[in-house]
Amino acid sequence: MGLLSLYFILILAVPSLCSTVATVLGDIAAIQNNLNSLNSVIAALTPFIANINFSTASQLLALNPSPVNDTDGRAILDRLKALEPSIVDSTAKFIQRKGVVAVLPAIPLVGSPLAMARATLVSLQAALNSLEDAAQKTAPASLQAEGAALRGRFDNNMNALIAAYSS
Repeated sequence: MGLLSLYFILILAVPSLCSTVATVLGDIAAIQNNLNSLNSVIAALTPFIANINFSTASQLLALNPSPVNDTDGRAILDRLKALEPSIVDSTAKFIQRKGVVAVLPAIPLVGSPLAMARATLVSLQAALNSLEDAAQKTAPASLQAEGAALRGRFDNNMNALIAAYSS
């Protein structure tokens, strides 16, 4: 978990110097691929779920100009909206698997798989919040309300998932 936290700190502390909308769209496509992989991981009950690349946050913050124009903002928002079904599906699957994770034996020097999963989810939530903050800062005014609604739905899913693993 410490290495994962360090990873997220490093990717957010070292933003790209030459970010473009195409780079951001490519990063969001990579997140979609990782979410698809995450579904496979959840199905296999592998506890290491936070392998999603959220360096997109630093890419968004490095965009020039910022905020982006309406066309580019729409492209980014639409790509983020396309992640929603995968996030909802992943959340539901992971909550369903909680009972199985809870009965796994503790791992020496690491602890219970349930506590590990919760700690990983908290780190994942922090990375998602960074992505959401960056997207909101770079979005044109015309897309702020739609982006805020999407952020609320993302946050609700993450909060439900963390709550499930907290009890």
